[in-house]
Amino acid sequence: MKRGAWHQFGDRSQKLVVEQLTAGHGVGVILSPRDLTRDMAVQYAAQYIDLGAEVLIDPQFYVPDFSNNNLDTYGLSEFRTSLSTLRQITEGELSDLAGELETLGSALRVSGLIAPAAIYEAGRTDIVELNARLFGAAKRAGDVLGVPTFASVTLAQSVTNSDSTVAAAVDAATAINADGWYYAFEFREERIPSARDAVHRCCDAGLSLAMTGRPVLHAYAGPMCLLSYGFGATAVGVGHSQNLWKFTRQRWEPPSGQGGGGDAPPRFFSKTLWGTVVYPDETHTMDTKLRAQVLTPTSFCEPVMAIPPTEWPRWEAGKHLVCTLAETAEELAAFATARRSAQFAGERLANAVALYGAIRQTGIQLKDSADAYQKNWRLAIWDVLKKRAADFDYLELM
Repeated sequence: MKRGAWHQFGDRSQKLVVEQLTAGHGVGVILSPRDLTRDMAVQYAAQYIDLGAEVLIDPQFYVPDFSNNNLDTYGLSEFRTSLSTLRQITEGELSDLAGELETLGSALRVSGLIAPAAIYEAGRTDIVELNARLFGAAKRAGDVLGVPTFASVTLAQSVTNSDSTVAAAVDAATAINADGWYYAFEFREERIPSARDAVHRCCDAGLSLAMTGRPVLHAYAGPMCLLSYGFGATAVGVGHSQNLWKFTRQRWEPPSGQGGGGDAPPRFFSKTLWGTVVYPDETHTMDTKLRAQVLTPTSFCEPVMAIPPTEWPRWEAGKHLVCTLAETAEELAAFATARRSAQFAGERLANAVALYGAIRQTGIQLKDSADAYQKNWRLAIWDVLKKRAADFDYLELM
């Protein structure tokens, strides 16, 4: 697994990923059958590989009976059924599943296979057994293709609410003899995870996966990629839309009928704040010195940096966000140890909190967030560093 930022596919990601890879940002792409037909996935995978990226596809069995027109174009669609039915899958059907994964992996020229898996729920030994069987089918396909097979480890809220249930789920997942881990953590519903204890559990579980000595891809990491390398991740999944900023199973459930962002203004993701500011409503209220501190440039925000600033569409703001996350992931991935990455993240967050304080002193109150999650993320990563110091020592010896 290549070390660095992986582009996590979502709606309208195809050309955005081409632009990012062309600009030198990102080492891999995680395709989403929910958002792309099989034919288009094959076409774009070849383009990404030509640009130097590795390719994976996430089978997305999170809500296994969910389907849409894109998913129906894949051979895997015949295995999409209710969880109760999927638990009854026969050995013959598992052989057929292995064949479909082999065919798809070959067509996409994947660098590894992500095994299909249901979300781990607290107390559900039936899901543990099912995921082990599904992994076995994927492993057979991966071995034929000559690529590593990664176990999908997605921890549901019923798991993530306590330390004991997280530990039990990680123990169950790591009993699988996988070549690596495709890891996601379900937080409560909020724009960006903010609770110190939940973020601590996410990092703690990720560290336990890393302790196996096998690579961890922190899926749907979004802005939390700042913490990922600090708990030993090898790679992070980053994407442009808010439903890619953390794992949410709602992406694989029928739409509620409620609209999206509507006419909301673009948000500028600031590397120094590690958060967003509304453009231009909030940025124009800052003096020159403060703007210079907040507006951290990328190649996708020229209108913002122009004098005077000009119109900047929301779609371009999404490109800037992905570029910022990828650049930071590249910076973190270059550190020699997880401990140093964690320390760097803590320092970045401490500086962000101080900058938020300086902004408030000028009388400006930012709409999207004060510094609530930045404070708690810093505390959470320091909690992990302190409580599991011996494990960080061990990682440095591996």
